[in-house]
Amino acid sequence: MKKFNEKLVVMLVGAFIFGLINIPIGVFAATSPALGTLTDYSVLGHSTVTCTGATVTDGAVGVSDGTSITGFPTPCTAGGGTHSDDSSAIAAQADNLEVFGDLDQDCDHTYGSGQDLTALSPLDPGVYCSGGSFFLSGNLNLTGSGVWIFKSASTLITAPDSSVTGGDSCDIWWRVGSSATIDTDTVLKGNILADASVTLNGGATLDGRATARSGAVTLDGNTITEPTCAAPPSISATLHIVKEVINDDSGTADAADFTINIAGTTNISPNNFPGSEDGVDVTLDKGSYSVTETGPLTGYSMSASDDCSGTIDAGDTKICTITNDDDAVADDDATINVVKMVINDDRGNKDVADFPLSVNGTVVESGATNTFSPGAYIISEITDSGYVQSFSADCGIDGHVILAAGDHKFCIITNDDVESAVSSGSSHSSSAPLIDVVKVPSPLALPAGPGRVTYTYTLRNIGKYSLDNIKMVEDTCSPVSFVSGDNDADGELDVNETWIYRCSVMLAETHTNTIVASGTAKGMTATDIASATVIVGASAVPPLIHLTKVASPAAVTSGGSVTYIETVTNPGTVALSDVRLTDDKCAPVKYISGDENGNSKLDTDEAWTYYCQANIVKTTTNTAVVEGTANGLTAKDLAIATVIVGVVPKLPNTGINSEGKSSQWSIIISAVVLMSALALTVASIRKCRI
Repeated sequence: MKKFNEKLVVMLVGAFIFGLINIPIGVFAATSPALGTLTDYSVLGHSTVTCTGATVTDGAVGVSDGTSITGFPTPCTAGGGTHSDDSSAIAAQADNLEVFGDLDQDCDHTYGSGQDLTALSPLDPGVYCSGGSFFLSGNLNLTGSGVWIFKSASTLITAPDSSVTGGDSCDIWWRVGSSATIDTDTVLKGNILADASVTLNGGATLDGRATARSGAVTLDGNTITEPTCAAPPSISATLHIVKEVINDDSGTADAADFTINIAGTTNISPNNFPGSEDGVDVTLDKGSYSVTETGPLTGYSMSASDDCSGTIDAGDTKICTITNDDDAVADDDATINVVKMVINDDRGNKDVADFPLSVNGTVVESGATNTFSPGAYIISEITDSGYVQSFSADCGIDGHVILAAGDHKFCIITNDDVESAVSSGSSHSSSAPLIDVVKVPSPLALPAGPGRVTYTYTLRNIGKYSLDNIKMVEDTCSPVSFVSGDNDADGELDVNETWIYRCSVMLAETHTNTIVASGTAKGMTATDIASATVIVGASAVPPLIHLTKVASPAAVTSGGSVTYIETVTNPGTVALSDVRLTDDKCAPVKYISGDENGNSKLDTDEAWTYYCQANIVKTTTNTAVVEGTANGLTAKDLAIATVIVGVVPKLPNTGINSEGKSSQWSIIISAVVLMSALALTVASIRKCRI
């Protein structure tokens, strides 16, 4: 025999009874939301606004983010003009969304779907809710003084000649979960905010406004009178704006030389004022805003903190810091970093030291950053007849580089041993080695001025072979010290290991520096580069970006199609905008996935994946470059990959090589012979059984 839960039965019966006789459990005070820029509009659609009969509106008619408004100015008239997805309509649609949310207030009275409001007349102020739709069959009389909110989960439909009387149109709200249809000759009061669409049939009049969040507004011979309402008291917000100027490279401007401007919200005071190192408090209404400046920008780079744009709520206080640094433009110097890679896949035996490097005749070290004046430069080396030379990254195909003031360029020179220099029986490695380095400074900014920064370098092996001869070449921090990661203490960076290095340095000014990591495996060099910027004297946080690149296949016998997979991550603390990825020997580079929230910003927890396909006919080293911006600064990273191209080695004369070890071919031949013998044996056994 089943046992019933008596308490549950009582609760269900009670809920059913209260639902039938509509006795409110509690009464809440409905409040009218602030309309913001929506105040100026009688009609606002999302996709289209269509008017087919002579309609007159007191206020503006707009649409956003659609653009189609038809029937205006003939036969219909908009007293406030029309706005097709312009700044006014965009702002109004944003406020429309906010007002729709503000109307989602606690229910005083709840009804089932299809509730006829006329049957409830008269109604006192309050929040009236339906889990489905509201219907109006005749006259609805609103009595008393206050706010009425009619909140339906689906539709609002009126019968012809129905009406609403009483109450103040400014305080009557129709929050419609889908679409509203106001039928012929209906006289309605209040503001209609429909999630989908609004239709006013012939002769219907509205003392209020009609807005659609995701659909259309359709009019036909209507009169829409926009009520004049007292603005509700607004609680202002405060934006504290600090102006910082860094003159560490002969700059002479100060904070007052820059004029600050705030746009996007209303009631801004003050505005268009001189910058101040102590900061200026600006009072403004809640909403979206952005801070810009004018002044002696020539000779200065600009960065801004995150709170210099966005949204602000009533009562909030935010701090915006705008920094101008004379370093980026005032410094006439530029840098070149030449990186040497050697590929010994045909029994060559040279290494990086065998190819001395120079820039316009000045000897440079592989991986070291070298400072030069702006101009034209030629990257060269002492070559070897047994190796083929190729260029990658910023030095084009012939080693020529043009430097402008402030440039930081990289030149990758690859030397590949040629098969003619070795025996015809040589065999090729299956792929070139790969190495990956990430560089993160701590702190990223020194707002109080000069101080010590510690760089942490994370080194990984993303290839197939253990790497030895690991080198970490830093251009301005020394020494770079190994911390941990060589788990088996063999001095090789294995594929399952992550090595950590650190280096500390005192920085007196905003500074960008570079690490070049390299290692060798199978006679080939693997190299990766990472850069980082630290801001000195300002609080703006510089961005970081990281790129890895692998080729598939990593080796081809005589040329063919290769797909490069490139992964971009953000090891910093600020999201990156305007992410751009290029490859010097493969195009186009195509985005696959990774922007999880669809905001077009590379967030710190995202990994964006790209791919590019190229037909490779010879051993090729190519360089991918990624850039992204945040706080007015650009982060950059490079990734280098080599694809090996070679012929299939000839069959040796014997199955045993000179060292007495079985070669791959001897194993294959032995296997074929063994399988043939086995097949003959099986056949013989079967024959005997027969």
